[in-house]
Parts: sequence; C-alpha cells; structure tokens
Amino acid sequence: MKFNHQSQPLQPTAYSLQPESSGLLAAARQRIAIAPGAEYGPAKRWPTDRFRNVMDQLSTKHEIDWILVGTAAERPIAKEILTPIFYGHVENKVGETSLAELIQLLQTCDLLLTNDTGTMHLADVLEIPTVAIFGSTDPTLTGPQGPHHRILQHPVSCSPCFLRKCPIDFRCMLGVTPEEVATAIEEQLEL
Repeated sequence: MKFNHQSQPLQPTAYSLQPESSGLLAAARQRIAIAPGAEYGPAKRWPTDRFRNVMDQLSTKHEIDWILVGTAAERPIAKEILTPIFYGHVENKVGETSLAELIQLLQTCDLLLTNDTGTMHLADVLEIPTVAIFGSTDPTLTGPQGPHHRILQHPVSCSPCFLRKCPIDFRCMLGVTPEEVATAIEEQLEL
C-alpha cells in the first residue's frame, strides 16, 4: 500500500449533517475507520454503495464518527461514498496521511471496517478490532489474526481466485450484505 510520506499535521476534513439525536441510543461516540480501497485491484473492493449503506444504517442508531482512510489514488472511491452527504459525521482522510499519521489515526479508532488491505494489516499489528471483507483472496493466507477481528466472506466455487478483476459476476463480494457487516460491527463494539 502506498502512502503520501510528506509529514503534515492531521487536519480534519469533516462533513456532517446530524439528525435529531432524540432517537439515537445513549452511548459513547464510537470512532470507526473505513479503508474502502484495495491496491491490488477492484476484485478486492466491496462496492462503495455498500460501505455507504452500512454507514447510514449504523448512523441512525448509534453515535459514530467515521474516518475514511486510504491512498491518494483512492480519492475517487471516497468521493463515491460521500456523495450525497448522509446523516452522520465523517472525516475524509483519504490521501492525506503519511504512514506514521495513519498509524496514529488508527490508534484513536475503536474499529476498522476494511477490505483486504495494507491498512487491515496495520490494524492487526496495532490490535485495533477489525471487520474485514474478503472475496477474491484467502483470509487464511492474508487475513488478520486474533480474536479481535471478524472476517466476512461469502464462499463461492470460484473464490479465492486471486485475480485483480472479476471475470464473471463478482458474486464473492456481492454475497456479503450491508446488514451482516453492520451486525458484525455492532457485535465487535458490543453496541
């Protein structure tokens, strides 16, 4: 995974439209980082509308600060997630952190929602709880280790294929639903 190695102070790029908080559960705000990209190719990327769906689902029930992370090349992915603005709070740090700053940022998070990425491996080493979505790759080979991680995968006959692009219908990733991802996050954070 490539990062901008220029040392820059972390400046929040925040977008927020908060709904009336009377319907939200009384709990501490959670910080969830999302790594929606994947350097190896689109076969490892869960669709952006599904990340967005998870954010929408959980933001209506819980107080969550979302932080998008990734490389500068993944800025279009973040833009897709942020359009149009949803009812929640998100910082877009995609392409804005050095490796050291990303580590610092992850250490402030309660959980990472991710594809099979380098950021997932950083969270693993830092013991940040992770919900990782796998499709074209094998979590027994490249997945996070330990009890504080949850791997979501929809087993299909053609997976793992280890291809950069899916030559058929992307069934391995489309089989993972936003509802099961939202549930996994709630279970990991005990919300």
